[in-house]
Amino acid sequence: MALDVANREMYGKVAFGAYVGIVGNLVLGGAKLAGGILGASEALIADAVDTLSDSITSVVVLLGAWFACRPADAEHPYGHGKAEVLAGRSVAVIVMLVGIIFGYRAITKIVSPDPQMPALWTLWFALASIVVKEWMFRYKIRLGRRIKSESLIADALNHRSDVFSSMFAAAGITAAIYLGPEWRFLDAVAAVAICLIIFGIGVAAFRRTSSALMDQAADAETLVAIRSVAAGVEGVKGTEKLLTRRSGLETHVDLHVEVDPEMPVGQAHAIASAVDAAICRQVPGVTHVTVHVEPYFPDDH
Repeated sequence: MALDVANREMYGKVAFGAYVGIVGNLVLGGAKLAGGILGASEALIADAVDTLSDSITSVVVLLGAWFACRPADAEHPYGHGKAEVLAGRSVAVIVMLVGIIFGYRAITKIVSPDPQMPALWTLWFALASIVVKEWMFRYKIRLGRRIKSESLIADALNHRSDVFSSMFAAAGITAAIYLGPEWRFLDAVAAVAICLIIFGIGVAAFRRTSSALMDQAADAETLVAIRSVAAGVEGVKGTEKLLTRRSGLETHVDLHVEVDPEMPVGQAHAIASAVDAAICRQVPGVTHVTVHVEPYFPDDH
């Protein structure tokens, strides 16, 4: 089954959000890396590497959206929607690895501090990063929550980790400069704190995507909407069991509807088909609906 126009638009929004992340992170990360190297700031270098790694995670989000919007085939009759969730899981793993690798590097700098003091102007790079990454976080988290995109939400949380990272970088640079050479190690301490935040954000994103991969049910608002739409179809006297599972941006539905027990099979089938079409048309994100017909008996209610 090919995805309808609305769902293709949602995957298009995920892809656009990924492009914003790729371009923004490459420019900002490159500037911070150059500033950290030239200005001898370990904290700014760690912050820059975190930002540059975000470009990789945004590419993963883009690939996930591209694969998820492919139509169903013989081997994947329910489509490829979970590719979007797997992209979010991959983002989480990458973020955790970055935190571990550069956390180790920062610890070595605490043990053997660099004798060169960080330049004062590197502080401006950290402050600019706070502003830019906060904007990117707010943009992606709003979009991700609106279209229920796990990969965009994971990427947004990654941007939020950059905000805190840049705050620690600014604090470490300031402390190292104004407290004197004997406090030079504080710049590396800030880098360690940055890496701990990065790792924590990765763990949170990993746990969130775990639920989505284990056939997490749709939210309460969607469940209410499904029952309401089904009940509004002519011939439906009630609804019983309702099972849902998320598959990326899509929702798959298994619904039992009640009809007149004396109704001919052909007519009952037509009502089930009408329920299927109505739910897919009126409930955002629903792409597959299986409708089971049950006889309606007033005494059962």
